[in-house]
Amino acid sequence: MKNKKKIIFIAGFYLISFIVTLLLTSHVLNYERIHPSRNQGDTSLIKLYVKNSGMRINEMDAYTQEMEASYLRLSVTPVSENKTITLQMSEPVTNVRTISYALMDENNSQEIEAGECPEIQRVEGQRQTEIAFTADLKQGKEYCLNLTVEDDKGNTYYYYTRVVYGSNLQTYDKLQFVSDFHAALFEETAASRIGEYLQYSEDAVSDDFRKVSISSDSETVTWGSLDPVVVGDVDMTIINLDSQTGEIRLSYEIEARDDGGNDYNYMVKELYEVSCTGSSANLIGYSRTMEEKLDEQSFTFNNNRMRLGLVDEDQMDIQVYGKEEPEEEETQTEETGQETQAANTAEYNTYISFVADGGLWVYNTKDNILTQAFGFERKSQAGNRDSSYMNHGVKVLRTEENGDLYFAVYGYMYNGDDEGRFGIAVNHYNRVDGTYSEVLFIPYDKNFDMLSQGIQKMAFIDGNDMLYICLEDTIYRFDIIMKDVEVVLEQAESEDCAISGNGRSLVISHRDAAGEVSEIEWRNLETGDIQVVRAADQRLEMVGLLGQNLVYGEGSAADEERLDVLYIVDAGLNVLKEYRVTGGYISGAEVEGNLLEIYRRNNDHSDLPVDYIVYNENNNQNITTAGVRHDVRKRETWLVTNEYGNSLPVVMFARGIEAYRNTQMEFQPESEEYTGYFVYADENMMKYPTFAEAYWAAMDDDGKVLDNQGRLISRPSVRFSEKDLGGPSIAAVDTDEAAQQRAVLEWLFQFEKISGEPELSSGDMFENLQANLADFHVVNMTGTGLNDALTMISEGAPLVVKNSEGTWCVAEGYGSGYITIADSKDGTVVKYEKDSAINGIASSGNVIYSYYR
Repeated sequence: MKNKKKIIFIAGFYLISFIVTLLLTSHVLNYERIHPSRNQGDTSLIKLYVKNSGMRINEMDAYTQEMEASYLRLSVTPVSENKTITLQMSEPVTNVRTISYALMDENNSQEIEAGECPEIQRVEGQRQTEIAFTADLKQGKEYCLNLTVEDDKGNTYYYYTRVVYGSNLQTYDKLQFVSDFHAALFEETAASRIGEYLQYSEDAVSDDFRKVSISSDSETVTWGSLDPVVVGDVDMTIINLDSQTGEIRLSYEIEARDDGGNDYNYMVKELYEVSCTGSSANLIGYSRTMEEKLDEQSFTFNNNRMRLGLVDEDQMDIQVYGKEEPEEEETQTEETGQETQAANTAEYNTYISFVADGGLWVYNTKDNILTQAFGFERKSQAGNRDSSYMNHGVKVLRTEENGDLYFAVYGYMYNGDDEGRFGIAVNHYNRVDGTYSEVLFIPYDKNFDMLSQGIQKMAFIDGNDMLYICLEDTIYRFDIIMKDVEVVLEQAESEDCAISGNGRSLVISHRDAAGEVSEIEWRNLETGDIQVVRAADQRLEMVGLLGQNLVYGEGSAADEERLDVLYIVDAGLNVLKEYRVTGGYISGAEVEGNLLEIYRRNNDHSDLPVDYIVYNENNNQNITTAGVRHDVRKRETWLVTNEYGNSLPVVMFARGIEAYRNTQMEFQPESEEYTGYFVYADENMMKYPTFAEAYWAAMDDDGKVLDNQGRLISRPSVRFSEKDLGGPSIAAVDTDEAAQQRAVLEWLFQFEKISGEPELSSGDMFENLQANLADFHVVNMTGTGLNDALTMISEGAPLVVKNSEGTWCVAEGYGSGYITIADSKDGTVVKYEKDSAINGIASSGNVIYSYYR
């Protein structure tokens, strides 16, 4: 009897276990069908705005996590002369209950003032409150303003802007100029008036609405025959603001109807640089980008090409994958015993994925189905979506033969389950079910440019579900299942490291105790393979990765300026090309994209012309984009697909589903705080270790120099026609160098209104500048020509220079034909002929120092 009960108990236990297992398995397998995620669409979080000069500016999105405000430069808010800021809000789902604020220094390290805003009032139909600062704010100085909002459901959100106080900011004049200029763009007769502000160049692109600049022709700037109308609000954001200039961004949506009666919508971003002299404003910089909002009517075929519309080809991240042909396998029949050939029943196809309009699209070439695998925007959504448009990116991480893929959405999460978070959402797209779901969310607390730069350098998932990402000069490996993380390599952007263009491999130079390269290690992160090149009797030098091949050189250990040979090798270290210079040697080499530049000299050390080797990437899939001219829309992007016979693809939209487990993880980058500089040009952010290197790069690329906090400190490519700082007199101290240094420092103390007397703690001028200008960042621009350094004077900072006699002087002004220099030897302030001053400073080695606040 006992045995029978025992048998019944065991049978019942296994039956219950089987039923539970069956239910759990069914739950997991059908999770996608029964757990839809929150629909993508407009954000549900509260937005804050600033009301200034009667205009609503500086929209602020809600963050559900605290951010490192020192790295954020989302907007700059002017503080009125009575030290107040008016805040307005939009409340789509919940209402604001309280707003508290913390005013911090420019590095967000020291609290200046904190408090809570007064009770929210309704003024002219808008709910608003204000911040009234009591602290002693310095003219022209920037501060971080951190806002904390609690809604009527007890939720807490964080908002960030920078503020600047000053009586001479001329904010209204700058905003009004931008508003008027923008309005004129949509007037039929405004082309001639707009043309007066442009700097037209025949070299500028004037047949493409996607990228317009101040050098474009007036017809293109005023939309040609597109005849668009603005849909919804125009968001106006101040990016930079000082007493002289203002950078103001407008973002908005336009709609234009074609001859067939079809309406096309586009997201537009305008960036203005405006200067003010008195009450007169002038345009010194202008750029505009636009991108089509893609829907079913955007995509049409013309033979082997599919229209994508006005999209940014540089950001498309095109991937071609899948299984191109069926595999044949041998089979044997029972009756005859003869072998036959039968096609594998596995489905085969080619898939093309691309990023456009802020979303990820996958084209199924066999079934002619184009699916939006991800998008923050609903198919029928209307209205502005500037946060979605500008503050996030999409990157494919891994593709599968069956059409599935992993992808990352990085930046600000505009809606969905992660709404208000900032970081990297790793997702899996299931082609068969037409769904995507999150598998991991990695938080990040700095800014989008730093995040994007790292992800574009390296971001992929290997076959073992390991995610490799480069963040802040460090390569990390994340286990997307276990949510673990480890450091693969620090200082990934040093001269001893190179990352392949596809981000799948990296090369590291290892050095011995003497600092010489002892070996070059080539890691394939995707496969785990490692190849090593070891130094023999000669000096070893890693040049970089040219496409998927390694370039390194060998030379005499006794001569660091000479390489005897360059090798280009494949992943197996097989030599593809050996390069030598007949009757000479290689003095240097560097890889720029797919181009290897080789610097050469004769044996008598005279320079030879630079030689080049181009890497031709083998694209077996032959999928490309083509620019196609349109009479009204000017230039559009078409995808060359090699698919014939289709007129329209079937357009579908994937459905977001909830993850079956918690995908959030804790993460904080381990790398040290970056101490160098950034150059922002053409939507790209690049790092440079010294101010001089960043300054030169900004000059070459028409960019701007930012410090390690993301604060704009110099515009090397922009100069005013005349700028004179009007500094104090300088003491005459004759030829004693220490006295000259003291005279220059006394000049700077008077100019910057610094109390006390300077102290010379060193014989080095740069060190003395650093010691005495403790509240400023002193920069070494030595090697930069005086003519190129003059922009620092435009920014309000003098130049400390050595003249042709080796005397320490101050360059304090310039005009079209002169440069004003205060000479400490004889105490004079003289306007020298421009070329004479430039040549004089050059004869002493272009020793130039300056600073920024």
